[in-house]
Amino acid sequence: MEKPASAGKARDMKSGNSISSDLTILVIEDDRATQQQLATFLQNLGMRVVLACHPEEGMEKFHSASPDLVLIDIHLPKASSFGMLEELAALAPDLPLVVLAERGNKADLMQALRLGVSDYLILPLADDAMLEHSINNSLRRARLIEENSRIRKKLVQINSELERRIEVFQQDQQAGRHVQINMLPIPPQQISRYVFNHKVIPSLYLSGDTVDYKQVSRHEILFYIADVSGHGSSSAFITVLLRFRIEQMRRDYLRGRFNGVFTPARLLDILNHDLIASALDKHVTLFMGLLNDADDTLTYSVAGHHPLPLLYHQGKAAPVAISRHSFPIGLFQEAQYIDDALQLPREFALLLFSDGILEHIKTGTLEEKEASLAAAVAASEGDFERLRTALKLNKSVKAPDDIAIMSVSGA
Repeated sequence: MEKPASAGKARDMKSGNSISSDLTILVIEDDRATQQQLATFLQNLGMRVVLACHPEEGMEKFHSASPDLVLIDIHLPKASSFGMLEELAALAPDLPLVVLAERGNKADLMQALRLGVSDYLILPLADDAMLEHSINNSLRRARLIEENSRIRKKLVQINSELERRIEVFQQDQQAGRHVQINMLPIPPQQISRYVFNHKVIPSLYLSGDTVDYKQVSRHEILFYIADVSGHGSSSAFITVLLRFRIEQMRRDYLRGRFNGVFTPARLLDILNHDLIASALDKHVTLFMGLLNDADDTLTYSVAGHHPLPLLYHQGKAAPVAISRHSFPIGLFQEAQYIDDALQLPREFALLLFSDGILEHIKTGTLEEKEASLAAAVAASEGDFERLRTALKLNKSVKAPDDIAIMSVSGA
């Protein structure tokens, strides 16, 4: 049935605006008078109306007209209207279905609701406003269901993409961690008469802490522990740059190409200027030492590193002395670094830590944590593995910050 040219538009109960006039309503009603009454009212609301007298015709019109809503009398004589409701619900689960009945029947109502109908109206209608209200509510509910379904599908897509990206990210992080581990020296390692050992525990996949120890001349061994500000990939990237630059200076020294004296303070000064020039907005704390096995001396310099290394000897552990405190590298162009020297006993153990170890020790003030650390070194007699056990630095530890621990001992 065609819509009159003068037909208006139905009011949208959701937004207060008019419903688009291209809405199609399928009316399945065998009573001609009721059918015509419904058709006239719906056309005056601006809707296209398709009429059917029985369920079989209704299904034909459903397939040909693709209606936006179906009005169906559940007491049609020729066939089961409930059977049609089941079929419609299976074919179009989100299609609004409004049931019409000549009498109120609780059993019919419950059966219709179980089939997912939008509303249930008793004929004859008390007034046209009731039908309009039912149609608008049903259409609004269908739109909400459709929108929710769309949102759910979008969320599934987003979650799927997020899971894929997280998997790629984790693979990248694991690959980066593998590269980091491969760049570290293999512990334990003996160089000359000194034994080096270390453990780096990242708080994330990648660590901003790093250590290294290598021979730089016949009698000299360079070692350091470094802690880059922050966590994750950006900090790990700085550790790679740092290791590369120090290795470059070590090779220049071996080949006689290093400019100036090769001391920890001189290396820290160069690294400070390099990091500031890179404008990477990162800073690094370092303890760098240069061992000389000819006279058992240790020359060292500190760039804002805390806690200071602990020297164990004859049952006692105490921090190494420094002439003055200095800044981390990468902060101030004018920062100056000082070389200090220490005559090492024949038997000793030097334990170095990044500041993550202080967060790992849960209780006490900063001073109490430092005292606890020194006590653990003394109790373990400077032995690296015993100290790791005492500090509970195992594979399963959940570190709030990157932790690096390193030992140098006289063999």
